[in-house]
Amino acid sequence: MKPAPSSAGWANRSTAERPDAGMFRGPVGPSCMTHFAAVICLVLVMLFAAGCVPQQQTEELETQLRNCRRENAKLKTNIQDAQMELLARQKQIQTLQGLGEKRLELLFHVTGVKLGKYTAGVDLDEKPGQDGIRVYLTPIDRDGHAIKAAGAVKIQLFDLAAKKNLVAACDFPVDKIAERWSAGFMTYHYRFDCRWKTPPKHSEITIRVEFIDYLTGKTFTAQKVCKIKLPAPTPTISTAPTTQPGG
Repeated sequence: MKPAPSSAGWANRSTAERPDAGMFRGPVGPSCMTHFAAVICLVLVMLFAAGCVPQQQTEELETQLRNCRRENAKLKTNIQDAQMELLARQKQIQTLQGLGEKRLELLFHVTGVKLGKYTAGVDLDEKPGQDGIRVYLTPIDRDGHAIKAAGAVKIQLFDLAAKKNLVAACDFPVDKIAERWSAGFMTYHYRFDCRWKTPPKHSEITIRVEFIDYLTGKTFTAQKVCKIKLPAPTPTISTAPTTQPGG
């Protein structure tokens, strides 16, 4: 019967000689895991190359690839457009800088507004009495010439002899006034109708107009007093009893 080996002799034996060789050898190191992952990836690539990927998944991948290519082309186009716009803006800035800070003085722009001589009351419903004011407004430049300019218009009508003197207020935005421009023989003006809801009590109406110039941002005003035709007063019917002559 062989004697049992000592613990020291057992520990000094080589791995190949130990009976537990090939069994548990301790935890796997990081390098082993890296090699294992690489092998798995290689196997997957080979399977894909060999056509082992399901047909449905292949079609989905191809669809995603086409979408990515289209999106990439779209982004490239947007970048090119943005670059062209940036170059145009830079050129515009350089041009404006070359013109100098006083370039606005050399442009034909609005320096005032005036009300035409035909601004007066108007009948809009063909009934007795006038229903509002027809305003003829002309923007003018520094030489006093009529100029068609973009702007917003506000008209206010006042009956200054009344306690509540604001009779009507009408606003015309900038995108609505172009259709109101008239140009002809000795005639250049905007025409606006401002109607009141309740007729004023007095025939003298004060017209105040504001024009906000969209080029300079300045506000120009004009004012005029005109006479209107009030509707005829409704006759009152007497309800007093009539007396019969005695017989």
